[in-house]
Amino acid sequence: MANNQGSSTDGLLVLRGIHKKFGKVEALRDLNLVARKGEILAILGPSGAGKTTTLKIIAGLEVPLSGEVVFNRRVINRLEPKDRNMSMVFETYALYPHISVYDNLASSLSALKLQKSLIKEKVERIAGLLGIAAFLDRKPANLSGGQRQRVALGRAMIKPADLYLMDEPIAHLDAKLRHRMIGEFKHLQESLELSTVYVTHDWQEAISLGNHIVILNKGRVEQYGSKEEIYEKPKNTFIAKLIGDPPMNLIPGTVVKKAGRSFFSVDGIDLGIPGNVAEGSAVLGVRPYNLKLVSGPSKEAVKTEIYSFERYGMNTVISIKIGEGTYKVKLDGMHRFTIGETVQVRFNLENSYIFDDKGDLITILGKANG
Repeated sequence: MANNQGSSTDGLLVLRGIHKKFGKVEALRDLNLVARKGEILAILGPSGAGKTTTLKIIAGLEVPLSGEVVFNRRVINRLEPKDRNMSMVFETYALYPHISVYDNLASSLSALKLQKSLIKEKVERIAGLLGIAAFLDRKPANLSGGQRQRVALGRAMIKPADLYLMDEPIAHLDAKLRHRMIGEFKHLQESLELSTVYVTHDWQEAISLGNHIVILNKGRVEQYGSKEEIYEKPKNTFIAKLIGDPPMNLIPGTVVKKAGRSFFSVDGIDLGIPGNVAEGSAVLGVRPYNLKLVSGPSKEAVKTEIYSFERYGMNTVISIKIGEGTYKVKLDGMHRFTIGETVQVRFNLENSYIFDDKGDLITILGKANG
């Protein structure tokens, strides 16, 4: 299995070599992934990456051109959606408008012909977990958007299933409610030990929820790993730009050797880098919090000017000019600057990154890389 994702022996769900085309458009190319029992696998990527197509292939709503979908150690390519024992939440609410919240939540259980007392017990439990117990008698039209989203989530998760598929279920909520829903969903998933594949374009959702994360780009897997691996060791500049707020600064330049030391050279500036790095064209990746402003004369600081500044909560982010590029510096506390003001910036390159000119990771500075 590619990308160190494991094998069919340790995964509840395994996709092997999945290809999918829509006309001449290749939506998925040799897609491999594993979702483990009791975990959340977050699928992260920009629009057009193939996230929803992947979810539909898992659910049986789309048929792959080639490859295998293995579920509970059984190839299910030809199995109808209704026979896969999966439950799916779409980006849209898709509630029944003419019946109450209670009946929306109970609908899948009623179809299973469970006893009414058991249905009532399960509905009340999921409603309590999601904070919608007070709305059980209302119809969807009398709920806010966030409340409707929680009903849709509850209706999908109340259904007994081996796997839950979530297609950007909180994408349309405001930021405050989105943060609350992430906590509620994680609580619900861990309380009920649900196995979940969660699609999102938001890296913070993926990092917050995913036990493991797979990053898609143009139908291919860019990287698979734990949230720590994805953040701390991005395989390429695509992932480096995707993860972080603000994202990692990516500075094109050249690695040179002087007096036995390695330097990263950009626009006449030489930055000493820890370790022995081969000479040649490269990209320096440094996170905004690893750049610091210094006052007074300093041989290690780069003199530059303020391009812009903005508030990040109780912190400040400034943009500085180096050569033709503009890069971010994240400062603790609230500061005020003047556009064009001259400042000195010191680069802390421990745990920063060197990528090659194709964007692939070469090394993490100051760390042994194996």
